[in-house]
Amino acid sequence: MDAPFTRGLAWYRYKGLEDEFISATKYFPFQKEHKDIWSEFFSDLLTKTCSSIDSFFKNMLRDKESFCPYPHIQQLQAKLEASGRKPDVHFFRKCFEPVYSLSTAEVDIAYGLTFYDRKFCPFEKFGENKTPDWWTSYNNVKHTWFECVEEATLENTISALAGLFLLNVLNTTSRIYLLKNQNVIRWDYMPERFKPDYAVLDMMQKSKIGVPKGWANQNFTASTPLFKHVYRADESIVSKELV
Repeated sequence: MDAPFTRGLAWYRYKGLEDEFISATKYFPFQKEHKDIWSEFFSDLLTKTCSSIDSFFKNMLRDKESFCPYPHIQQLQAKLEASGRKPDVHFFRKCFEPVYSLSTAEVDIAYGLTFYDRKFCPFEKFGENKTPDWWTSYNNVKHTWFECVEEATLENTISALAGLFLLNVLNTTSRIYLLKNQNVIRWDYMPERFKPDYAVLDMMQKSKIGVPKGWANQNFTASTPLFKHVYRADESIVSKELV
């Protein structure tokens, strides 16, 4: 069930949400001092973005082959099925924090003529076995809109978008799609017109958190008009450097 990743459906969904946000910046100042402004627009975008994150995690759970080296995921799924409960953000954290080290994955935010001046980790709370504040606000807005719509802030919306961006650029199957079909992943000294060869594609599948140690000096990045992520060096994997 990796079709959303191999065919780019997950990325198509993300880009639609990002474009929606960027288009709306004509009507509000995208600056850090306005992080607490809220609106009905943000409530809709926050809800759609977090729903997409939920779907992304669930689709990764169906990708049995990619996560065979991680028996804890199969064990957690077996317990969940036995309990009759549905997967939630706590379950996703237990499954995927050990795989992707999401709590330390950073995103730079900078867009156009406005300036947010922020580098942060949208899943940082996963490292404390906690739920991100923006996800809690999403649930509040989703289930008690009238009482909690003020939690649909610029800060929470941009954090959720950053989370969805990270999932797309860290998932190894999605990464291959982005390398082959989108001008999203690049590195230092990369020619303007470059079709990734087998070595590059193989390298991008070796590590779940970034790139093998030997490739890290190439400064691999994934970027869109809104976000940028610098791939981390995976010290546990050593591979021949790009030449």
